[in-house]
Amino acid sequence: MLINHVKKQAGFTLIELAVVLVIVGLLAGSFIGAFAERIDATRRDNTQKELEEVKNVLLAYAFSQAIPRLPCPDTDDPPDGEENCPAAAVVGVLPWKDLGIGYADAWDNRYRYWVNPDFSSAAGFQLATNNNNSATVRTRVGDDGKVLLDNAVAVVFSTGKNGLGGITVNDQLIVAPAAGSDEDDNLNANFMSRTHTEEGAAVAGGAFDDILVWINIYEIKSKMVEVGKLP
Repeated sequence: MLINHVKKQAGFTLIELAVVLVIVGLLAGSFIGAFAERIDATRRDNTQKELEEVKNVLLAYAFSQAIPRLPCPDTDDPPDGEENCPAAAVVGVLPWKDLGIGYADAWDNRYRYWVNPDFSSAAGFQLATNNNNSATVRTRVGDDGKVLLDNAVAVVFSTGKNGLGGITVNDQLIVAPAAGSDEDDNLNANFMSRTHTEEGAAVAGGAFDDILVWINIYEIKSKMVEVGKLP
């Protein structure tokens, strides 16, 4: 009498395969999320470093002029990288062509730029030039604004990852931030510098990822004295 021995086929059941796929998906999602966060952090760091370089170039521009002054913003539409000097101080675009730096941030949006007209006029500035037209830079402590300084003569900023209110390198205007938000204030020269928060965060001042640097009145005057441009 012959007995048939049937071998059980080795392999995964559908349930086991489903569990494996879920685990792989979770691991992949975690890796992708961490990788994306790392990319964003690197872009913020690179933009912050370039903004510090832009600040140094602005100071170099000032003491390279026969009469020390800062450049005016580029207010052309579309921007051409060359300064324009409007009658009133406005937030324009950094005149990258005149400066030879600061073409765009890590998200390919133009750097925004504001300057005190007393420090960018053709007449230049002196030690006695006051800060009547200087800007205030604030930060947030909880729901309240706190003044960091009230004598900024120039402010340069990136509109960050969300780009709200920015202008792309292709000269496209990005939709404006919510009216009254901290990012909207920056576009209107009511400057705010604070820890970035992602879209959807329920915080005072709204989502925020702008990155700012500034030059204060004493900083630029001391540099000009140091290089002999002011007595």
